[in-house]
Amino acid sequence: MEHADKNRNTLSFLAHFEGPCPRCGFKLHHPTSNNCPECGFILLVTLKKPFQCTSWHLFLFGLIASLGVCIDQAGLFFAARVYQGSPIMWAWVLPELFFFVLIAAGIFLWWKARKWANELSNNSKLFIGAAGLVLPIIWFNIIFWLFVLTS
Repeated sequence: MEHADKNRNTLSFLAHFEGPCPRCGFKLHHPTSNNCPECGFILLVTLKKPFQCTSWHLFLFGLIASLGVCIDQAGLFFAARVYQGSPIMWAWVLPELFFFVLIAAGIFLWWKARKWANELSNNSKLFIGAAGLVLPIIWFNIIFWLFVLTS
């Protein structure tokens, strides 16, 4: 298919299209060109995979898994104290709650930074994706060593 045919097919499809821009989410209502009026993204009619793992997704996974680590550690502190019949040591639980709030705020901010993260260079995306994969391990070690050093 030649470039002119592809462009003509795209424009004929877009003449009846109502939906969000794939990049910025702007509501497109029968666009007259193949560019998003909000962000300038070139709209193409293609068959693609419905999901593509990106560095943004990997870092979001790391944040959510880190949140799970905080919940798990706090649960273990509560369960161990209740099982032993001892009072709860708030000096152990409060750092968990602090990290929980910190990571929850990080998830909110990272969700808002989706567009920014998708526009980064490939090296930055690689670094962010790798950081997201090791983030739960880092959080676990921080929490574990805070517990060990304070007990």
